[in-house]
Amino acid sequence: MNLGPRLSPGVTQRLALAPRQSEALRLLAMPAAELTQMLESALEQNAMLDRAEAESGDIESLDSGADSIDGAEAWEDLDWSSAPAGNAAPDRENYPEPVPDLRQHLCDQLELERFSARDYAIALTLVDALDPDGYLRETVTTVAEELQALEPPPTEVEVEAILQRVQRLDPVGIGARTPSECLLLQLDILPDETAGLDTARCLLNEHFEQLARAGIEVLARRAGADIDTTRAALALIHELNPRPGADFTAPSTEYLIPELRVRRTGECWQVEFCPGTRPHIFINETYAAWLGSHRDSEGADMLSQQLEEARWLLRSLAQRENTLLRVARVLVRHQSGFLDHGPLHLAPLTLREVAAELEMHESTVSRAVQGKSIATPRGVFTLRHLFSTALSNNNEETLSAHAVREHLRHMLTREDPTAPLSDAALAAALAREGMPIARRTVTKYREALGFASTRERKRPAHSTEPRKGERHAKHDHRSSSGNHSGPEGLRQYQTGSS
Repeated sequence: MNLGPRLSPGVTQRLALAPRQSEALRLLAMPAAELTQMLESALEQNAMLDRAEAESGDIESLDSGADSIDGAEAWEDLDWSSAPAGNAAPDRENYPEPVPDLRQHLCDQLELERFSARDYAIALTLVDALDPDGYLRETVTTVAEELQALEPPPTEVEVEAILQRVQRLDPVGIGARTPSECLLLQLDILPDETAGLDTARCLLNEHFEQLARAGIEVLARRAGADIDTTRAALALIHELNPRPGADFTAPSTEYLIPELRVRRTGECWQVEFCPGTRPHIFINETYAAWLGSHRDSEGADMLSQQLEEARWLLRSLAQRENTLLRVARVLVRHQSGFLDHGPLHLAPLTLREVAAELEMHESTVSRAVQGKSIATPRGVFTLRHLFSTALSNNNEETLSAHAVREHLRHMLTREDPTAPLSDAALAAALAREGMPIARRTVTKYREALGFASTRERKRPAHSTEPRKGERHAKHDHRSSSGNHSGPEGLRQYQTGSS
């Protein structure tokens, strides 16, 4: 029996996208910035395309006769003074200073040190091996192996000696290999008479793993110190910075460029395209007329091909705008409660529901909302923000998962810090408001919002320090490069997360 490969004729059916169909889908998924870049490139490469200097409001937004959506006030009558201060145009005099680069900051200091050419090469290699938090994640052996080109090749002892000099640079704690070493380096610069200094060194050297979990009595017993001295040592450790390089890492900023806007006209919400979000292009009629009367001229074939490509691009753009506008109108119609009353009234809505209403494929709706933003009186949001999964309650009603999270956020930010609510108590409170969800769901949402556990949120009376997790919740997870000092920061490093 022959089991080898062989060819046999057959007929099969399969779906395949034409190149232009694939390109049209790619256009649909493009966000505004990427689309603008693509159109600028097309204007440079295609002589049949030209740019129109569109005036304000002179954009073919395909929204003549826009769908009417229930509303109440006119766009011009909106009270913009109640908008968050962060939405206002920033004062140029108050622009933040640029964040210095950690490597350049260290290299500037190396220039001032009395390093020989050989020692400078070793120190520079060590600086290049630091991670954004300022830690040396490579071993001394690995660094020595990378410097085999030096004559003679450096030994591990030599690299270790240079590392100790690098660790004396600013910021203090740079070049450490572990969090405990980082904190110990910071303790080394303190005066010997500092209260709790010896106990703090003992805790970091011998009991670092228990710092974030054990009680003060246990730590005092293990360090052989009294309660007051241990408390002073913990306060000292709490002031240290386990991420000395984080101050030199600029937080990533994501800018939303709204391609659509929603506004009130009479008693209706109206969706339209924002003017000026992309170049307004058209076919150069002068070149097109010349081509019509000079078909046999040199270069006519190239211009004819460019004319066909230009017409296809304009048709694809019109189809993209039509699809995007239809999807946005459905989203705004379903989420009018959100626009009227805020995030607590965001209704459950899925891609499948929008696709069924528009008689589109679900993947088309997904491409249409991908990377797109809309400007509303409540701020600029991604279109994805207007979707929310549904949760069912005991009355067979559907709840928006986003609305539940917002209710939970309000409860957590307004709770008594001296007696924070447990997840079970939060679940019971939500149930009383008509949002019965499981305790484990409350735990998942609480952690997603950036709030710590009940025990970690609790703080003594008259304390002015923010609760653990409260700072991250207020910043909505957008500033993850800041310092995490104290037991919470230690716990993150002990568990291997940053």
